Amino acid sequence: MGQAPSQRGAALGVMVSSRRSILIVAVMSIATVAIGLRVGAGETVRAAILIGSSLPHGGGRAVWQLRAQDDDGRTRTAATTPFVLIARSRGVERTINSATNVDGVAEIALDVPDLSWGDRIELDVRDDRSAVLASGVAAWPKVAPAAVMFEHTILRPSRFEGALHMRVAVLGGALAPNQAGRVWVTTTSNGEAPRNVRMDVTPDLGIEVDKPFAPSTDASHAGVIEIVARGHLGGIALHAHDELGREGDWYGMLPIAAGAMHVVAPLDAEPGIVHTTITSASARTLAYVEVNDDVGRAFATMLTLTGEPPSANASFELRTPGRSFIVVSGEPDGAANVAGATRALPIWIGANAPTEADLAEVSAQAFPRFVALDGFDAKHAALAARRKRGRFIALGALALGSLLETLLLLLAAREGRQRLEALQAAIAEGGDAPQPAVRRGALDVLAVLMLSLLGFVLLFALIEWTSR
Repeated sequence: MGQAPSQRGAALGVMVSSRRSILIVAVMSIATVAIGLRVGAGETVRAAILIGSSLPHGGGRAVWQLRAQDDDGRTRTAATTPFVLIARSRGVERTINSATNVDGVAEIALDVPDLSWGDRIELDVRDDRSAVLASGVAAWPKVAPAAVMFEHTILRPSRFEGALHMRVAVLGGALAPNQAGRVWVTTTSNGEAPRNVRMDVTPDLGIEVDKPFAPSTDASHAGVIEIVARGHLGGIALHAHDELGREGDWYGMLPIAAGAMHVVAPLDAEPGIVHTTITSASARTLAYVEVNDDVGRAFATMLTLTGEPPSANASFELRTPGRSFIVVSGEPDGAANVAGATRALPIWIGANAPTEADLAEVSAQAFPRFVALDGFDAKHAALAARRKRGRFIALGALALGSLLETLLLLLAAREGRQRLEALQAAIAEGGDAPQPAVRRGALDVLAVLMLSLLGFVLLFALIEWTSR
């Protein structure tokens, strides 16, 4: 006996309805998982880091460096962007409108009366679209770092003999290639002081004597030789003799800072405006110039060098008496470790200036820095929270979809079994199969609830995605 058309249509309707429900749930689950993974996916974020330094003598001024960077989760690259920095401290608000350079760097100076080490400074840095680059309270180290300096940094000779002893020092710590540098020689002896010292200078290959030894007019038993380094390695041999017939020999390597810039500045000046000229010895056309006294950072700027050779002038106001250093580098963090192509030239402000020979024997090794505010901390925390939400959405949708699909298959199997039983009974009785009574149980209620929950999860994922 064949199946009546109404019976076949009802069975087909159940089959199509079950298949449609299973397909809809599968599509919803896959879409929710995909959106969840997209919500939790990493992305490039832009933030700023404020590099702090010690306050100069007298406080009241924080000269810090801002670095804007893009972070894709693997590497960080410099970001050139305009920004607005608002700083609040001791009841004073300062606003700085500026932009980072090609290195993603900008120098900022916060002048706040009576600002002291450890004072609370609230900072808010935003780009030209008002997106936050960094925001928070500056973090000070518990102990103020002091600039690391070496006194009497004379060169170590590889040969040193004779009755006349020589101390040799390079002004500024090292020679800049292809630029005349001043090498000071101070002569001493165990007996009577040297008298009318003369000096024979024999340079190595790649080292040229631009001006021979000239006795100093203000430093006893000292003289200066102007040397030009044409290469990156070389030394000089010195032979000293005086009127008393005493002699001495010295040979040693000269420190040559490959790629260093040539700095022309007064070695002593009255309090006020100090002018300096920076000349590049390489193709580098960007110079970072700062002034540090014995306590902290007093001034900083970035110079674009032009011309042939590339050069530029800088002027800054120095009022604190005593010793300072003009630090010049092609890198934004050169002063943190005075080495390589970074030079630190000593300068004396005010009265009682030491001789140039004494200044040549003073060398700065480093001017410590610290991270005052790291905008990536907040950005990475937000990314981690969003990544967690994305994983929760994806895993939740995957688990809920799997359970709901299984439940729909069970419901479809139950309805099919009921219709099969009704069909078998009709065949046995020789009549038309009646429509089986739909019996709603706990599985039906659970399926409806889970389908609604999956819909809410999908809606939450869409809102989270569009709100990024």
